[in-house]
Formats: sequence, C-alpha cells, structure tokens
Amino acid sequence: MIRRKKYKTVLFADISGSSALYKTKDNLEAKRIVDSLLDVLINVVEENKGKLIKTIGDEIMASFDNADNALIASVVMQQNNRFITQSELKLSIGIGFGEIIMDDGDIFGEAVNDAAHLTKLAKGGQILLVDSVMHQLSDEFHGMTREFDHIKMKGAQESSVIYRVYWQEGEAEERETQLMSSQVIDNVLRSYSIQIKYQSHTQRLTAAQTPFMIGRDAASCDLLVEGSQVSREHCEINFSRGKFVLIDHSTNGCYLSVLGKDEFYIRREEYPLIGHTCLSLGIPGAQAENDVIELFY
Repeated sequence: MIRRKKYKTVLFADISGSSALYKTKDNLEAKRIVDSLLDVLINVVEENKGKLIKTIGDEIMASFDNADNALIASVVMQQNNRFITQSELKLSIGIGFGEIIMDDGDIFGEAVNDAAHLTKLAKGGQILLVDSVMHQLSDEFHGMTREFDHIKMKGAQESSVIYRVYWQEGEAEERETQLMSSQVIDNVLRSYSIQIKYQSHTQRLTAAQTPFMIGRDAASCDLLVEGSQVSREHCEINFSRGKFVLIDHSTNGCYLSVLGKDEFYIRREEYPLIGHTCLSLGIPGAQAENDVIELFY
C-alpha cells in the first residue's frame, strides 16, 4: 500500500574499499569485516531513533523523523572507526530531506535521490547534506557545517548548494576522531571567505559572491584591471568542493606566487587558493608594478 506526503530525512551510508579488502584478505574474513561494519551502522540508526529501510550491497538506507538525529547518527557512524581502522574501510554518507512515498517497506522520492547522489559524490570519511537538510537542523549543529559546492542534483534544472559536515579534528591526520571543538569551527568559518587586495582597495569575498570575474571588461567583470596583456574576462575566483579556486580563461595566462615560493604560470587551468597568493595578469609579477593582486584569508 502506498502512503503519500510523509516528510523524512533520508541517510545513505556506503562502505568504500570493500573490493580491495576482498583482494587482500580471505573472502570469508573480508565478508565478516564488512558485515560487522554494516551491523554497527544499523545499530547506530536504531539508537538514534531512525529506521533502517534496506541494505544494498555495502550500503544502507535509513530514514529519520528528525534531521538532528540523522546528523548525529552520521557522525557516530564515522566515529565508530574500530572496524574502519582495522580494515582500511571508509564511509561516504549523503543526507537528503523532503516528501517521500512509502511502498511495501521501501521509500521513494527526491530526498532519496538526493541522499543517494551525495553519497556517490562524497569521498571516504565525508558527510554531505543538501540545503533542505540545513533548514531542518537545530542552530547548534550549523557550526559543524560548511558550504561545499554548487551542483545540479539528479533531474534538477538549477544548481543547489550542498554542505559538508566537519565532524573531526585534523582530518588530514590518521588519528582518533572526535567532534569539532569551537576553535576548529571558528577556523572553518574564517576560511569561508577570502580577501582581495588591489592597489589601495581591499574587499572580502564570500562563497556566495562567486564566481568573481577579473579582467578589463567593465560590463562583465567584478574587478577591473587595465593593460594590453589583460583579457576582457581574464580569470575568475570560484568556490568549489569546499575551497576557493582561481580559474584562468585568458590568452596570456596568470602568474602566481605563494609567499615563500617561486612564481609559476597557469593558462586555461585552475589553481586552489590555499595561502597568501600574489596574482599578476598576463605578465610576471616583477613587471606588473601596481597591478599585482593579493589574495589571502
């Protein structure tokens, strides 16, 4: 029997690395490890007031009446890493929210499609949310999230904002995970914007204000730079996958130098802005004089 107009938060959790596990261990041992991890995920769903809908190979789908419970469950899943550490398995988690259709124990709808799509997009260890989930979360959980990308969800005509949950300290390090401290949250929020200094003017650019075009066309550019070597739309600053990037569109390319390192050249490619960067359009920085642009956090 089909029942309509149920609004749920939907969570997908996918185990990555299981194929490699079967190549490095005995089949029975590999299956035991994967099944143990699936049991852990299912228990976490139940302990956080969720409902297991089904398992799909190495993946589970669950629904929650409360988005906070879904987020807590996703973090606890990632934190329960005793099996992950042992076997080098990782979890990719996607969470969606919206109206669902319930049919014979299964569920269907946009929230299901969104959660499944984000799970495929997420790398191992990541938790991704759609914007509609953010609107359902209590304020106390917003500090754990950060805008991650603008993408077209499956079947959508327009791009949507997706968010990443920062659930651990020192994500690049191999150590025991824990919920973010307030200091880490503050650092994340500070890196949510970048400053642009050109001549005597400095402005702060947020992810919501991207793409930010630089060039000599007053009609299309946000920052005007004159010069015969400068293209009409020379380059842009965009925000993608949790970071600001510089994308060159020009004929003569861009010269960049990160403080303490040698200058380098890019043309028709992109570069992630991860430090205090000096940017010169079309000519080396030493020749640009007052037209060098500084980009810093």
